[in-house]
Amino acid sequence: MNRIILAPAGGRKTQSIIELCREGEDARKRLIVTFTTTGQKVIVERLWLNKCSSSNIEVLGWYAFLLKHFIHPYVNDLYPGQIVKGLHFVDGVDPTRYKKGFKRYFDASGKVYSNNIGKLAFDIAQASNGACLERLEGIYHEIYFDEVQDLGGNDLDILELLMTSELHITAVGDVRQSILRTSRTDAKNKKYDGLKKILWFRDLESRGLCEIEEIVSTWRCNKRIINFADSVLPRDLKFPETESMQSSRTDHDGIFVVSWDNLKLYLERFSPECYKYNKDSKILVGTEAINFGLCKGKTVPRVLIYPTKPIRDFLKNPKNALTDQSASMFYVAITRAIHSVAIVVENPRDYQIIEWKP
Repeated sequence: MNRIILAPAGGRKTQSIIELCREGEDARKRLIVTFTTTGQKVIVERLWLNKCSSSNIEVLGWYAFLLKHFIHPYVNDLYPGQIVKGLHFVDGVDPTRYKKGFKRYFDASGKVYSNNIGKLAFDIAQASNGACLERLEGIYHEIYFDEVQDLGGNDLDILELLMTSELHITAVGDVRQSILRTSRTDAKNKKYDGLKKILWFRDLESRGLCEIEEIVSTWRCNKRIINFADSVLPRDLKFPETESMQSSRTDHDGIFVVSWDNLKLYLERFSPECYKYNKDSKILVGTEAINFGLCKGKTVPRVLIYPTKPIRDFLKNPKNALTDQSASMFYVAITRAIHSVAIVVENPRDYQIIEWKP
């Protein structure tokens, strides 16, 4: 049976793939697919450290996977005579917005636009009349997808299509950390964007395409931090409460607010890693901070967060609910920390959170 393994921040999601590869039969051919380049490097390193047989395990990025196994072999089933030259990564303005036909998918040199690659790959798979899946079944026994929460649009349809094949599919991720997306412009499956992707997984399970396994433990964050992180998520989506397996203690553990007046002293004393929403966010002059979207995957002893106005409003009154995207960003920033999270505010008295004072 296909599996969806969902785990919280610090839930050893990627490691679960490594362990499944290590424990399985060496003769089985396996493919591991993940979205980011950083994710691919981490997987390759962990495979080596865990002494997994590299001869039977291949690691690919999502775009490379679609190019290699969908588009290159069968593009002519949909667009006869079309030559594929590689990937045209789209960052910023969508160059395909007003284009039609094959020009929505290929630039003048034959490179595939990254924002429409999922739609192209799915249409090619359909046009191949099953040949695409049969080819994959002939190459691999098992395919693992890491950071599955990053998939969106037609990419979800591709994953569902793979689950109807003879391949054994395992997808691992954390919907709570849905801050990246394989395509920013693909509107397919819009109702399952972000945190609501949990509903898509539950629908797959209800149709017998997979089983969901929910890991509810974190080995990173202490209990106060993970309880606080869980509290920023929408209750209607019914994410399970997370249990902390982190037993390490220090003289400064938990969640705090710190005033701008005391911020310099706080930074000097605890040396937290600082996170902000974007490059325009206000931070202490002469210091540095990382954007929320770039801190994913990190584990650090302490975190300091420069909150947005919606986050500040939510912390003052939880009835001021965060958007799904804001909740995910805030969750990711909080859950990088092992011991403590501090939040910079103007007036600490407005918050029902312990104020740090020197």
